[in-house]
This record gives sequence, C-alpha cells and structure tokens, in this order.
Amino acid sequence: MDEQKIKEILQIILDSFQGKEFVWRLEGSANLKVQNVDVSVRDLDITTNDGGIDIFRNALKKFIVKDFFSQKINGCSLVCDISGFEVEINSYGDRKLHMFDKTEKISWNDLQIPILPLIYAKKFYELINYKKKVQLIEKHLSG
Repeated sequence: MDEQKIKEILQIILDSFQGKEFVWRLEGSANLKVQNVDVSVRDLDITTNDGGIDIFRNALKKFIVKDFFSQKINGCSLVCDISGFEVEINSYGDRKLHMFDKTEKISWNDLQIPILPLIYAKKFYELINYKKKVQLIEKHLSG
C-alpha cells in the first residue's frame, strides 16, 4: 500500500467521524511509515478504547466485514474493507498496550493523525514480543 492509498483510506476514516473527538491512534506498519520508517504496509491497524470501538462501529458500518471479540487480544476487533484494503481496529483487553498517554497528533500529508511516536512504538513491540519491528525501529532511530 503506497502513501497515497494510506492517505485516501485515512481521509475516508477521518471524514466518517464528522468531527467527533475520541481516543484512537494509528498503529502497526502504517504508524511507522508515516514517521518515515522504511517499511511496507499491507493494511491499516488502529487502536482505540471500548467507547472508540462503538464510534468506529457506527461511523464505518458500511465497511465492516467482521465484528468480534478476539481471544488473541482479549478485546473487541473490527475488520473493515475500505477501497479494497483491510483496516483492523482493536481495543486491547491488556490496557497497558493502549498507551494513549503517549499518543501524539501529527500533520501528515495534510491530515491530522494520532500516532504512537517511534520510541513508544518500540516499547509496544517489545511488550508483544515482535522482535523484527523492534529491530527495524532501532535501526531507524540510530540511522
């Protein structure tokens, strides 16, 4: 997924909120990509809280292909198909994975997007034991 497609999908998501303010952030490879890490993006991952899941559920109902309780994350998940790409929205049962107090809003390609800064994204990947992403972030930060 190239940057233009990421922007297009994020714009659809942002437009669907109709000005509602609530807690969420971009996660996964797209979070790294918008912070200039050289990574390929296959889908968009978003983290929110339980109230946010309800807002996403209502705002994106025409895109939802799966709405379920995930044993893997011990929380609610929505899987959407937006413009032929998967968007996964999660509310983790393990609240320390939310890291909403570390979230920052950045301007990226004329969009205002809540992200997890790289230093905290690295901590997140350490918590879930995803060593490849930890190494990728370390390489980027030291480069």
